Amino acid sequence: MAAVIAVVFLRRAVPLALSNPCGFPQARWAWPETALTSGVVLFFLAMAAASAGRPAGRVDLGSLGTSLVLYAALVLLVAGFLVFRNFNIRETFGLGARGWSWRVIAGWLAMFLPLVYFVQSLTYVASGPDQSPQAIVDFLLKSEGWQARAAVFGIAVIAAPVTEELIFRGCLYGILRQSKGRLPAIVISSVLFALIHGHLPSLPGLLVLAVGLTLVYERCGSLWAPISMHAAFNGLTIVAAIFWPDLAK
Repeated sequence: MAAVIAVVFLRRAVPLALSNPCGFPQARWAWPETALTSGVVLFFLAMAAASAGRPAGRVDLGSLGTSLVLYAALVLLVAGFLVFRNFNIRETFGLGARGWSWRVIAGWLAMFLPLVYFVQSLTYVASGPDQSPQAIVDFLLKSEGWQARAAVFGIAVIAAPVTEELIFRGCLYGILRQSKGRLPAIVISSVLFALIHGHLPSLPGLLVLAVGLTLVYERCGSLWAPISMHAAFNGLTIVAAIFWPDLAK
């Protein structure tokens, strides 16, 4: 029932988002930005491919710290390169736009969450009972200390949303939107976003989530909107894993 309601909302959400009521950030992307973005995306895909078909690697506080440093380095690399190329970061990603609020983010989450979880549940059922959750979720389920939960929260709610939205919505989608048009850009960037997580059972749900993140970016014209929606989604997932662990298995 929740999925049916979400689909009904989506029929309205897609044309509403693509109407660009707040205007989409206008940046002139050239080949150097395309080359850098492609390189970063390929780096993510290579890491995902290296772990595909293998047992989930060991996750601990040390590896989470390494991930945090990596995310920070990628943000500094991309932002620094754009500044070097005379991009105004604020204007390039609509960071000063006022077309979004927490009520807007809550509304988009209400539309997409039922569909994401519905697709996710179908995929897990089809994958069989032996399918393990993502490594970071498995780590969270097995950890009880506040340090572990704080580290997961920092990665999932702050570092990952900022880094992944900057790269996949801000740069990749912006470049593809300029060269291919909006609909092909939505599809390509969303598929790549799902693939870089390297967890097959989560791929369909992440694909739906990525479409929602792109549409809210189109709707609000500010990268803060998909960053906030991404962070809220990950935060809700963490809360569910802590208080209702059976749902995350």
